Amino acid sequence: MEVQAHGNYYEDLKTRQITGLGKAEYDALKENGYTSGMDIMKGLLSISDYSIKTAKGNKVDCGDVLRRREEQNYNLVVGVYSQCDDYKVFHTEYTFFIRPEHESMLWGKMNYNQLAEYVNYIKNIPAGKRAQQETKTERTVLKNCIEDKNALIKIHPKVDSKKQRRVQCSLKISELMTSGIEYKVTAIREFVQSPSRKFNK
Repeated sequence: MEVQAHGNYYEDLKTRQITGLGKAEYDALKENGYTSGMDIMKGLLSISDYSIKTAKGNKVDCGDVLRRREEQNYNLVVGVYSQCDDYKVFHTEYTFFIRPEHESMLWGKMNYNQLAEYVNYIKNIPAGKRAQQETKTERTVLKNCIEDKNALIKIHPKVDSKKQRRVQCSLKISELMTSGIEYKVTAIREFVQSPSRKFNK
């Protein structure tokens, strides 16, 4: 079972509910397929843009920081799950209605150009463990200079000992709920076979 099986399952479930098509069928209709910025696109069997995510706890990983920075009017759907043996059990669904007037709340002082410069810096760190270790302090200092501590969105540079060089971002459900952004909560019960992820030591 692939690592992202539960995410694909939940995205397929929501895509069927909103559009009447499964994820694979729906992605085939998109100009950019599954690489499109939104999981469900306004005007393509939907009246709104949707970003569909899953979370085990409070933190919601939102993918590529530059792509997210450009998005201002969409519905963020988060399926929250618990791990039970080899199954993930989705128990709560949150829908947050993100609108242009929420930009400063979400991003604070982080503008696109600043983030793009940081992303470019991260992507140009040479591959390998040595570069990963040598740039650790500099990466952290630059991140702290760019990231707005009062903003809801946090940035996460991904630099591993091999080739991973990218910048993602995240939100916290609890902070979104108290931010004033409109949202709704729905109790759900969905099961998908998906063992806990095991990391190599």
